[in-house]
Amino acid sequence: MTDQQLLYRAESDPDWNTVAAGTARVTLHPDESAPEVIVVSGPCPRCHHETVHAEPLITYANALDGSGLLARLLLRRAAATGSRDVEVICACTATHPEAGERSGCGASWVLHVEWGV
Repeated sequence: MTDQQLLYRAESDPDWNTVAAGTARVTLHPDESAPEVIVVSGPCPRCHHETVHAEPLITYANALDGSGLLARLLLRRAAATGSRDVEVICACTATHPEAGERSGCGASWVLHVEWGV
């Protein structure tokens, strides 16, 4: 069975964490000094197709409590340094049998991301 013919299967494997740590591209948006989103891209360690995952670092819920912009700036400042374990789920655009309405092959892995340190 070729990589493209892999059946959709929701699963994870600790080895995929190691593989992805060596191949993933991690960027912080809008920048590393005050990130709002972690974007992880690269090949899925199971199916090897390109995938992209966006992980929000902050939330804007209740940010418009009369303070508006000030509340947003305070939330951004709180995310300026830190780390997070990011669970990435394959979202490749390749066709995987039995995926139904889902995208990707179903694989998931975890990357540890640090910034501002």
